[in-house]
Amino acid sequence: MKKINLLALSAIIVGSMMLVSCGGNSTPKASLKTDVDSLSYAYGVTLAEQGLTQYLEQLGVVESTSNLEYEYQMKISAADSTERTALEKEMKSKVDSLNKVNAPKLNEFLKGVKEAISAGNENTSYIQGLTIGNQIAEQMLPQFSSMIFAADTTKKVNTDQLIAGLFGTLRNQDLAISKTEASDFVQNKMEKAQEESQRIKEGDLKSDFEAEIAAAEKFLAENAERADMVVLPSGLQYEIVKVGTGAIPTDNDQVKVHYHGTLLDGTVFDSSIDRNEPAVFGVNQVIPGWTEALKLMPVGSKWKVFVPYNLAYGAEDRGAIKPFSTLIFDVELLSIEK
Repeated sequence: MKKINLLALSAIIVGSMMLVSCGGNSTPKASLKTDVDSLSYAYGVTLAEQGLTQYLEQLGVVESTSNLEYEYQMKISAADSTERTALEKEMKSKVDSLNKVNAPKLNEFLKGVKEAISAGNENTSYIQGLTIGNQIAEQMLPQFSSMIFAADTTKKVNTDQLIAGLFGTLRNQDLAISKTEASDFVQNKMEKAQEESQRIKEGDLKSDFEAEIAAAEKFLAENAERADMVVLPSGLQYEIVKVGTGAIPTDNDQVKVHYHGTLLDGTVFDSSIDRNEPAVFGVNQVIPGWTEALKLMPVGSKWKVFVPYNLAYGAEDRGAIKPFSTLIFDVELLSIEK
């Protein structure tokens, strides 16, 4: 999944900082009472961590603490226990000093960010802070909300917790959710949201293909009754046309095959046999129905394989192969490639 990268904003951020009042821009307290609160806070942490801190250092808005910490960590790793304690204390003192130097500039910057996020679509006059805040409010937050909450319109990002995570990270404070955990947490939630969105989309789409799905289910049920048909627990069906005596492929193998693929109505959608050119591919690089069949076929086998839509392309529309299509393949396993 592509991750959001704030470095892309640098191309549209111009000008210098405007001096503004430092009031009203302290870091909000983390209050992770709900899953949405935690997600909002973690999103704020990732926004700061994925490029914004480095960008502010490049602008000269803040001085870097990461380089200082890295230098000391190298010294600490090579020190004995007595020196290590002294170095850790010295590092903390210098980081605290840098944080104090950075604080006034961050106050100016973060005031603009907070106002822009809270203001939503209002036009503002601040430059760095408000420009980035506007990008977050007008583009990144709607995009994030659309991805993460598409299946539940009652939820929205808690901007107080987002700001708490964002400010806490930029100020190098102790975080309620670590940077690594925040990134993993957001990524996991986005993946689950995409899966749920896809599930809902497939459910809605199924109503448009009810007749085709019913016809395929009827065909497979009748096909399963044939004496020469093997039916696997997954729903995959196959008929052995020729018994092979060679090795059986495994997950990591490359295989050479000849095949001829048709829809239930006999429409040919792909055929290496018609092209007179065998195909070579990885056992795990094909649709699930193929992978399952190949790992059961000895080299030299010829099978007729019947693949239900859930083991083929599911709800995808692939031109000749419409959503929820059951596919039929004549497959000959020629060899396992080295």
